[in-house]
Amino acid sequence: MIIGGCPYCDAPLMIPIADSCPCFQKHECEDCHKMIWTYHSRLDPKSYTEEGFQEEWSVDEDTKVIKPRGNNA
Repeated sequence: MIIGGCPYCDAPLMIPIADSCPCFQKHECEDCHKMIWTYHSRLDPKSYTEEGFQEEWSVDEDTKVIKPRGNNA
């Protein structure tokens, strides 16, 4: 279980951790209804705003590939 808060409104988040880690999940906050990206990791999970995620990662929607930008490589 990933336990934390929405990066927009700080509403509590409880997300079942993915079976296969690491991976990303795009989902909506149940309180503010904004899109959140959550990084599933057993060691360092984190949630991003849409803008914060786009600053650090590039997404190819056609191939479903997410690659780090800049210093994340």
